[in-house]
Amino acid sequence: MKRKIAIVGAGQAGLQLALGLAGADQEVTLVTDRAAEQIGSGRVLSTQCMFGESLATERSLGIDFWQDECPQIKGVRYSLGEPGGDLALQFGGRLRAPAQSVDQRLKMPAWMDELERRGGRIELRDLDLEYVEQLARENDLLVVASGKGAFGKLLPEIFPTQPRYSPYEKPQRQLAVAYVRGMEDLDLNYFSICIVPGVGEYFCGPALTLDGPCYTLCFEAIPGGEMDRWGDVSLDEVDRHWEICKDVLERHFPWEWERAQKCELTDDLGILKGALTPVVRDRVGHLPSGAPVLGVGDAVVLNDPLVGQGANNASKGTTVVLQEILDRESGDLDEEWMRVAGRRYWETVRFAARFTNMMLNPPPYVGNLFDEANANPAVADHLANGTNNPATLFPWIMNAEGVEALAHELAPTASAQVAG
Repeated sequence: MKRKIAIVGAGQAGLQLALGLAGADQEVTLVTDRAAEQIGSGRVLSTQCMFGESLATERSLGIDFWQDECPQIKGVRYSLGEPGGDLALQFGGRLRAPAQSVDQRLKMPAWMDELERRGGRIELRDLDLEYVEQLARENDLLVVASGKGAFGKLLPEIFPTQPRYSPYEKPQRQLAVAYVRGMEDLDLNYFSICIVPGVGEYFCGPALTLDGPCYTLCFEAIPGGEMDRWGDVSLDEVDRHWEICKDVLERHFPWEWERAQKCELTDDLGILKGALTPVVRDRVGHLPSGAPVLGVGDAVVLNDPLVGQGANNASKGTTVVLQEILDRESGDLDEEWMRVAGRRYWETVRFAARFTNMMLNPPPYVGNLFDEANANPAVADHLANGTNNPATLFPWIMNAEGVEALAHELAPTASAQVAG
């Protein structure tokens, strides 16, 4: 059944859903305030790392255009440091399927071109409430997939916050990003996660940018702490931003600084900074007119990038919504249907949100998990693959007894130890 569907927002969620619908011969209008050329020539948007399940979805939709060019991330290396700069422990876990990170300045314009090739329509304009109401009246379904811009300020009124899943009222990290080249590779193409309790985190991984392979660096500083140093730095102060990045590496993550000393920025627009407050909202909202709308992506589930789940949530959640739309062979895409689709969306991404919020203020027994993973490669692999499917981390990660039970379950047998 062919339907007329409007989608607000051209990020991972909005574009992926639009491409899937257009590929299934639905009438799709994607509304965004930035043209493909503006995105491609603009500032970096994120440090997205797409794990195996998300990449499989992109391949199934025929939109994985960088498989051969983009570096393959084969594992996740964890480093636990001490406030003085010493390395307490370090271990790596192998991913069952490789991950990839494609600069969204490359990815989103290509997807927008592909959407138009498939017959989708892209409308460039600033959003206002009157126009959004018009979209709701003129389409069989309106999907809101963007939490940015002036319209984003209205989201709390349209999609009420769910306090049970939104434990924070302010940002838990101050973020700084740099895209670089010249990074010394590790022995395996790891995505590197470094944690210094009480100070912050640092993430580094291979990626593909506009002119070829690079590395993305993301700093997550605890507000007001020793790492929180980018607050008064304008994004026009490119050299100053980069100098602080290097100094933070040298002071707090010296094992990573060793391989970053020859790095330089990929371009002057390859830096970013900011902060966000994690929040979970109702997936079904109402415009002032009472018209129901469906929310996806950051509009309704906004995660801190701490464990790299934002773009993956968008991919997995919109995959579910796409299938719900296509399975609705008769009947309206009404509020009752939206609630079913919204519930399935949340079921798909809820463990990622829960894991992220837990790790922003980790309970003490998480240290036991790192000790177990450091001692047992099977635990390290299980933890690494939890970035692809956070549901596999539950329920055992909820308490110390669960961590102990997992370690016991994955402990090498005596015969395996002898064979090794």
